[in-house]
Amino acid sequence: MRWSYRIAKVFGIDVRIHVTFLLIVAYFAFEWGALREPKGLGGGLYGVLLVLLLFLLVLIHELTHSRVALHYGVGVKNITLLPIGGVSAMEEIPRDPRRELVISVVGPLSNVVIAILMAALAPLFFDVGAIFRTSNFSDLLLSRTVEGTYLYVFVVNLSLAVFNLLPAFPMDGGRVFRALLAMRLGRPRATRIAIVVGQMLALGLGLYGLMGGGIFLILIAVFIFFGAQAEGAGEDLAQVLGDLRVRHVVNCRVETASPEQAIGELAARLFHIYQEDFPVVDPDGEVVGLLTRDRLISMLGQHGPDFPVIEAMRTDFPRCGQDDLAVDVLNRMRAGQVKAAPVMDGGKLVGMVSMEDLAEVYALLSAGGSALTSRVTSDGVPGRWVGGTRV
Repeated sequence: MRWSYRIAKVFGIDVRIHVTFLLIVAYFAFEWGALREPKGLGGGLYGVLLVLLLFLLVLIHELTHSRVALHYGVGVKNITLLPIGGVSAMEEIPRDPRRELVISVVGPLSNVVIAILMAALAPLFFDVGAIFRTSNFSDLLLSRTVEGTYLYVFVVNLSLAVFNLLPAFPMDGGRVFRALLAMRLGRPRATRIAIVVGQMLALGLGLYGLMGGGIFLILIAVFIFFGAQAEGAGEDLAQVLGDLRVRHVVNCRVETASPEQAIGELAARLFHIYQEDFPVVDPDGEVVGLLTRDRLISMLGQHGPDFPVIEAMRTDFPRCGQDDLAVDVLNRMRAGQVKAAPVMDGGKLVGMVSMEDLAEVYALLSAGGSALTSRVTSDGVPGRWVGGTRV
């Protein structure tokens, strides 16, 4: 995700923070430092402390999702913290509904476990009975005291668990809902039902936000509505591509780069070819990097045309084999934030597959039907057809 920066690495997963996260930090600092008594610098710092504690809960939530996904063999590129929560960039959502169910439900369950631990440890920090004897629970909840901080985090943590279990696809509860439906109705129909339910809940949440629930509820409603729409498009894509393999769509006419080249040489090639991303191949034929068009332009502007490819290339990029499902490779490219991936056979480069290639295939299969794949060469070698015979 653009404008995000790595702050840690946990379980081999990059934890990133988006620059817009600073907006919620500023909001909490302003609310506690300027709107709530006692005002001032101390209040602002207290607001920052609260938001950091809350997003620690969000991080634990997302790490739980990611750790279980890794257990099932699902790659997780990173976790990004945003003002409205966290996002785990998984390479794919398992098509097995039972695995999707487990991955989805463990996030909210982690918040439930935290709530149980906090309830058990509360007597070590303050008099729990005093909370129930108070005449104004909200005053204690919003007080700048140890009790107030502990209670605030406890309540928000429980709210996070409950909110995420709402059947609003594509949130955790929506995925749980879809997985349960898929066990009986199949994934395509379950997805359609989950999308409708999720978007209806999003409209209700947005309406409540407009009536006084707050701007953050409106933002979350927008995220849910369009997120459900995007998930629907992704499921449609998976249905159309079906069992199409990479060997059906691999582009074998690929230009490569060497680590010792200057990026100016590759930039000059872009004037004459449509290929945007270059696999970087060492003298032994091993693919050691990927130089994307965006990175090439960025490095060209920063360092000039003599900058070496080995310094500009990406080393964290998806690779695929000819027998991999095309839709799985597309998900890996999205998670890796690249537009193309090298296709390997026995450790050697045989070509590339790009998002543009898959978009064109999607359009062709949508128009011509899945039977069209029977006319496609499937051994990774370009060919042409004459009278129904490949030559």
